[in-house]
Amino acid sequence: MRPRERWPAVSEVQEWYRLPCPGPRSGRRTPKHRLQLTRDTTYDRLPVQKIMSHLWDMGMKRGYIRLSKAGPSLEDQQKALERVGINDFSEGVSVFVDPPLKRGDPPTWLGRNNAVQSLRPGDELVVSSASRLGTTMSDVLAVLRAVGERQASILVADSGHKVAWHPDALAAVEFAQGAELENRREVAAAARAAQAATGRVGGAPKQLRGEALEKAKRLWADQSLSAAEVAERVGVTTRTLYRRLGERGMT
Repeated sequence: MRPRERWPAVSEVQEWYRLPCPGPRSGRRTPKHRLQLTRDTTYDRLPVQKIMSHLWDMGMKRGYIRLSKAGPSLEDQQKALERVGINDFSEGVSVFVDPPLKRGDPPTWLGRNNAVQSLRPGDELVVSSASRLGTTMSDVLAVLRAVGERQASILVADSGHKVAWHPDALAAVEFAQGAELENRREVAAAARAAQAATGRVGGAPKQLRGEALEKAKRLWADQSLSAAEVAERVGVTTRTLYRRLGERGMT
């Protein structure tokens, strides 16, 4: 038998499976009641320890709470976990908590790491909402992968959504991200080619300063040249000329 961190309390067994209230000898025997714990297995007068071992192997819920200034409060997250059956909020046992980050501190997520390490095959890591699991896409994917490697799953209390990691999930996500990035590059390349064909290479507008400015002033004063001709010779737009030099004949 693999080692246990703790035995579930008798009250937890009663709540999960609605067992009748045990008598004084509940530490050794359940009441004379036929207990059906699985669809195809029926137990009669089993030791409480054996029942608890069976329940443990069926999977347990571990809660994770991440606090932040903009996110839901501790009380709100606890209420969400209560709705899916987590009532013991002993930190580090059934529920793991990460406090708000202080400015300048790197995210360590010690509580989340401990929660993942506590998972056993068949367990569920429960969060109040998807945003509580991580802060970035890559961060959340890393947690999902770590939970999946322990043969456990994620349960989102607010939506009831259960997520189980698949070995090919990361490859599929990376493929989709690569396809999106490739599409963006193709669109950007086509836009640059279209600009080059019209002589517009993009970038910041050329500034008039130094010799270029003096040349523009001389040409701008020549009334025989149109504004478009001056702009072409200087290499700027007519709008830049009017903005820097004003109306013709005023320089």
